[in-house]
Amino acid sequence: MAEQTSLVAQQVRLMHWAEQIRECQNRPEGMDVSTWCEQNNITKANYYYRLKRVRQMCLDQLPEAEKPAFVELPHLKAEGKATVPEVPVMCIKNGHGLSADIFSSVSLQLLRCLVEVFRHVE
Repeated sequence: MAEQTSLVAQQVRLMHWAEQIRECQNRPEGMDVSTWCEQNNITKANYYYRLKRVRQMCLDQLPEAEKPAFVELPHLKAEGKATVPEVPVMCIKNGHGLSADIFSSVSLQLLRCLVEVFRHVE
């Protein structure tokens, strides 16, 4: 019974923290996190601790299929050395939150590989 009470107390605390996070994220334009924390009597370190815990709670509640996944892409030889820092020429996105910036120097092989990954990530 004590374990259930502790779990309920933890959930209530996280819900309260989530509300604080929302309030901070909706603070007036130009106000920084430090000022908001001072006005709400919490330390900046405590705010970020709470933010981390609330984010983890949200991730824990996601179904396994919706959790972020990382896909290792094969290492491909560069076709040439760029002398000027490149900027992306396009960005590929899918409906599951996966995105990749594409640069003009991308090889056709790597682009094909990225397209395959985007097709199969669900």
